[in-house]
Amino acid sequence: MNTPLRSIVATMIAVASAVVATSALATPDAPSCPARWGKPGKPLVTSAETARSIFLAVEKDFFPQADRDSYPAIEAKDEGERWTVFRWRPPVTLPSGDIEVTHGGGQLELKIAKCDATISDVYLSR
Repeated sequence: MNTPLRSIVATMIAVASAVVATSALATPDAPSCPARWGKPGKPLVTSAETARSIFLAVEKDFFPQADRDSYPAIEAKDEGERWTVFRWRPPVTLPSGDIEVTHGGGQLELKIAKCDATISDVYLSR
């Protein structure tokens, strides 16, 4: 094989490997959960709505001083095997037309496993 053809083949292999690696990083639709009661496992937390409900229950007990007025929105991000849920303030358009974006704010953030609803990585955002 001549050198230019080897270079093209090597490039094609590198691109194919990158595509396979990237698709492996894609977020799956549903995690593979262990069996329960002798039946195939199904996720316990299947929707963002359920994840937000769990978050609100934990927040009420663990962080009752949450600033619900300044940070009214609750986001549940699907991360494949788990949900990341947090309270935040949506961007605000000021009278000048500028957009104000708030990051952090000391509000509760946590992760909820889809398969068994395990709560982890609980902290206050900064």
